[in-house]
Amino acid sequence: MKGKIIAVANMKGGVGKTATVVGLSEALAAQGAEVLVIDLDPQANASICFAGSSTLKELIQDGRTIDGFFEDRIFGNDNRNFDDCIRTNVSNVSHLGNQLPVSLLASSSRLRVLERELILKLTRKKHDLEWIIEKLYIILRDQLTRSRRHYDYILIDCPPGLSVLTEASIRMANMIIVPTIADFLSTYGLLSFCSNLWTGEIAKETSSQLLKKPKRPYVLITRRKHTKQQNLVATRLMNERRKKKPNFQLFDTEIPEMAAIADALSKTEVWPSFSQKWRTGSAAILANLAEETKVALHGA
Repeated sequence: MKGKIIAVANMKGGVGKTATVVGLSEALAAQGAEVLVIDLDPQANASICFAGSSTLKELIQDGRTIDGFFEDRIFGNDNRNFDDCIRTNVSNVSHLGNQLPVSLLASSSRLRVLERELILKLTRKKHDLEWIIEKLYIILRDQLTRSRRHYDYILIDCPPGLSVLTEASIRMANMIIVPTIADFLSTYGLLSFCSNLWTGEIAKETSSQLLKKPKRPYVLITRRKHTKQQNLVATRLMNERRKKKPNFQLFDTEIPEMAAIADALSKTEVWPSFSQKWRTGSAAILANLAEETKVALHGA
């Protein structure tokens, strides 16, 4: 099936979720894939990285954002589809002389308020949280069934924490990537988060016949420094996959702490090539991550 869905999520912020989404999306596109990015984070960092400030402002004003779609679909009478809100060919990066085939369903700060209003309105109508998640799951499923035939990969940038939209997304995903820094604070709740996805509360059977059990997540070490502490934490993460029933799988690829990566994310108003944007070896690292992702989704 085309349109493999990859949800990038973590309870903790500041661990490199958006950097993972941007880098992996562009690496997959540089390898010839058609990619759609869906930004579910009200901070809209992925949106600004791809669209730039002027295009994002235009999308927000026109209501062509994920929050604009849900507001019209749930609170209004608009029957627009995802495809009406997706900005195609949004990337400002080229590879081998061609623009990267990356499309975007953008977000805005309105999404945080909208999600709160949604929960308040539906709980007042005596709907429980599971019903709300199922409702959002159905909308996402139906919309992505229509959209995914145009794309090889759909990456969802989830906000920190576990919102109702995030839970609907991870239940639908073919793969869940959990970026983390290999330090004490970043990994403090990692095992709990991954075990909840795979074997804990989120994974338990629900009364819903639609909501799927999430896949076992893949942990990606980001901002890697070869310090004593990070080496110890990374070793503990590697030991998890030796267990008989590991709570997560671990990428062999690690994303190092590099100024070039932070610099690449700021290139929103220029038109670099892929190798110019992801310089100093980061392009090769992202290519390896893309290959690992494809193997995990499709097999060797």
